[in-house]
Amino acid sequence: MKYLVKEISEGNCDITLLPENLNDRNLLIEAAKNLPENHQETFQFHYEHALKNEVHDQASFISLNEAESNYPKRVNVNYQII
Repeated sequence: MKYLVKEISEGNCDITLLPENLNDRNLLIEAAKNLPENHQETFQFHYEHALKNEVHDQASFISLNEAESNYPKRVNVNYQII
C-alpha cells in the first residue's frame, strides 16, 4: 500500500491509502462494505507506517478524527512526535 500524506497543521494530517495491487484494493473494498473494525489493526498499521515514513520517524498515532474522514481510504489523524 502506498500513502499520500498531507500535513494540515502540527500534530494533524490527512492520510490517503493508495492500493498498489489487487489485494490492497480488495481490502479497502471489503472494509468499506463490511464491518471496518474487522480490519482496524491492519489499517492502523498502514496509518502508523505512513506517519513514520512521510511525517517524522518518531511520529506516533494518537487518534482518528471520524467526522473529517472517509474511513478507511482517507483519514484525518492526530499524531505527536515522541
